[in-house]
Amino acid sequence: MAIGRELDNRGIMTPAGIGAALGILPAEATSLLNRKQWREGDVALLEAAAARLGVQVPEPARDDWPS
Repeated sequence: MAIGRELDNRGIMTPAGIGAALGILPAEATSLLNRKQWREGDVALLEAAAARLGVQVPEPARDDWPS
């Protein structure tokens, strides 16, 4: 995942650092990045995290893909 790669590139590895970088609570940030199945609202959180880190988010491959 691009967000995880960007965090690694910046040397951000602790839950507290990840939470601070993403602007959410540490437990929520690590849970979000490690989920096997996303929940409602996760895509918006991931898009916000990517934008906060300056990671480019590609356009969806299909028109009906959630954003």
